[in-house]
Amino acid sequence: MLVLYFGPWSLLRFLSRRKEGAGITILYGHRVLSDAIIADKNDPRRITGHTSVSEVEKCILTLKKRYDIISMDDAVSQLDKNGVKNESIVLTFDDGFKDNFEYLLPVLQKHKVPATYYINSSVINTDRNLWFQSVINYFFAIEGSSVNIEFIKKEYDLSTAIKRYSSAFDFMQYLQANYKPEEFHSVIESIAGEKALPNESDLHLNWNELKTLVKDPLITLGAHSYNHYPLAYCNEEQSKFEIEKSVKDLEEKLDIKVKHFSYPRGHIEDFNDWHIKVLKDLGITSAVTTIRGVNRKGQDLYQIKRVGFPQNISEDVEEFLWHVGGIPQVIAGLRK
Repeated sequence: MLVLYFGPWSLLRFLSRRKEGAGITILYGHRVLSDAIIADKNDPRRITGHTSVSEVEKCILTLKKRYDIISMDDAVSQLDKNGVKNESIVLTFDDGFKDNFEYLLPVLQKHKVPATYYINSSVINTDRNLWFQSVINYFFAIEGSSVNIEFIKKEYDLSTAIKRYSSAFDFMQYLQANYKPEEFHSVIESIAGEKALPNESDLHLNWNELKTLVKDPLITLGAHSYNHYPLAYCNEEQSKFEIEKSVKDLEEKLDIKVKHFSYPRGHIEDFNDWHIKVLKDLGITSAVTTIRGVNRKGQDLYQIKRVGFPQNISEDVEEFLWHVGGIPQVIAGLRK
């Protein structure tokens, strides 16, 4: 009877809140692009899971009907001491691409909703991308339907856009398994040359844009490491540098106090107690992961869960809300 009255999604969300209290869902995305770019099925930016202006707007309008959309500062305060007041959402975007300024910011301003941008400082004011994006650039710039990478004795099928992305991902996995993080760029450049470089529209934010963002009360800037190396692949000295450098670059150049951090990649194996100690010593008060789920009062603030931002919300709004509400994790808990 209750299922008929509430519907399965609303019922499970209601039961979860009754049992555990109100929760905060942290959504994370990366690039927000024009509708025309995302409509092109062969564009690498669509293939890699980014979303469009109209889909972000659809997301905000959908969420505002059901949730409070709050800042990361508010979320941390509620999770730490004050208790979660209402079912809430925090919007976060990683890697600091220029389109977060050009396309995303106007949407946030239009609807007066806050967001946090997590920035990798090594690519600010440069004409290059982070190491993994350089790999993607290369595989999509190759002419022809295949490429043979001699030093790994492997030929990649590039006959479709999806296969190009799969090939790029496979090569990223090879790099991580066989090279130290500080060698990633040199290996990529040795095979790709200028093909690893981005188009002008695919650059990251510059310091002037970041200074403009600092002045906007809707935007919070956090750090996302210097080079976006997965910290688990770094030794203690290097991981400390990756964290400290990104935080201090932002603080010194922008005259701000950085309080929030996003672990590169963010899986459970990508951070440990050493990294958390480094963050605490720097005065960082929260760190987000890509571990899925809803956060409630008492959540470890250095292992905050997030839910990925879907590319096409309008295709299935109920599925989107299902994940935002943490229903898969509720069901998994019931099965245990």
